Amino acid sequence: PHPTRGPPTLPPPPPPAQPGGEISRPYAFEYEAEAHRRLPHVVKFSGGRSSGLLLFILLESGLLDAARGDVVVFNNTSAEHPETYRFSRQCKELVEERYGIPFFWVEFQTYEDARRGRWTRLSSYRMVQAEPRSETCPDGYHGRGEAFEELLSWAGYVPNIFQRTCTKHLKLEVTRAFLKDWLANKESTERLGHFGRSSRIGDDDLYAAHRRSRGAVPREIFLEKKKFVRSRPTSRPAQRFADYSLAAKPFHNPELQRKAPAGVVPFGPGGVEYLAFVGLRFDEKRRVVKVRRRNAGGPESAGHEGEHVYMPLHDMGVTETDIDGFWEKQDWGLKLKPGDNLSNCAYCFLKGARQLQTADRALRKDGRPLHPGTPCDLAWWIDKEEKYGRNLKAENREIRTKVPGNRIGFFGSKSKPSKDAPFTYRTLRDAAEGRAEIPAEEYAGLPCDCTD
Repeated sequence: PHPTRGPPTLPPPPPPAQPGGEISRPYAFEYEAEAHRRLPHVVKFSGGRSSGLLLFILLESGLLDAARGDVVVFNNTSAEHPETYRFSRQCKELVEERYGIPFFWVEFQTYEDARRGRWTRLSSYRMVQAEPRSETCPDGYHGRGEAFEELLSWAGYVPNIFQRTCTKHLKLEVTRAFLKDWLANKESTERLGHFGRSSRIGDDDLYAAHRRSRGAVPREIFLEKKKFVRSRPTSRPAQRFADYSLAAKPFHNPELQRKAPAGVVPFGPGGVEYLAFVGLRFDEKRRVVKVRRRNAGGPESAGHEGEHVYMPLHDMGVTETDIDGFWEKQDWGLKLKPGDNLSNCAYCFLKGARQLQTADRALRKDGRPLHPGTPCDLAWWIDKEEKYGRNLKAENREIRTKVPGNRIGFFGSKSKPSKDAPFTYRTLRDAAEGRAEIPAEEYAGLPCDCTD
């Protein structure tokens, strides 16, 4: 629904580095370098309460300016809770209509093109409308796991606690690809892919490419995993920015014109730079330290060249308790119970068994899923893990170390409720129905790095 009320009532926040307490005292934002004032400000909006509060603090403080090229970006994994989509749509409407700052929703997409004389699938992104995809809204967002499964089928395996390919491809790389187009200050993105109506990659060519890259998955298994991505569009049409954001319009930033005069944005030394604002809190020390190492350069900054990350909520001493208390006082917001663990991807494997069990109970009623056939249904995760996970025995792989059940899924090969079977999403379902037990070591979750 269209919001009828104004933005959140923002009390003056505390001074830097004051942990917890009421958000009640003035906070003077300071740039780390004077030149940063002139760089485009990019707000990475996750769809949660922390990034929501950060966004409106920046807006109400007058720190965002559309004329500088500032922009808000929401990466849709297609695996979010319906309430996350509603809240994100509400924020987008407020930000664009009341503050005039462009707010884009973007998704992972592959397309088919030729490289080195061979047809192949390449990764990119698309802009989407903040309404569900349908016959009447063909450019709407996907909310039934389509973008997530496209990544799984394209990669041929599932992400896990050791290889977070979902974060890399669905979030970080999508944002960078979008910014290369947006900061070029163009009217639209270019078309990607060939002009054929159907795929130009045959089974033999596809499998031959797999073998050339030293892949050893048997042909039948390999081609089955590739079915979904091969069913996706072979191209992405050119997209006008103004069609996806009411506030999108040409901006004037001499800093960008000087470093990207031909409309091509090079990131890195001597290239385009920008500020990235993320909603990391004072009680997320490990993530903050990681980002600060990346800001300092070195190996951690690879793939983030030209990016300067700012974390105002951390500097203000804001904790999770402060965030929850703030939104409780508003008459609108994200209507998810904090204790249900439904933020981010509903069944994210980083949450750990205990939080996943809590989320599963919240997503079912009378034993039935509230959102069947979507990533808010445990059955969706069970299906994708069994379809795209590694079956080392079926792949005829030499097993150098003990891998329970010869399978590697979302939880990696280390997790094992017994010596013969790994911990999987099916284990989670079996435990809920009294057919299995989950060992204590599986209850610990891992820190989420999705919006870093």
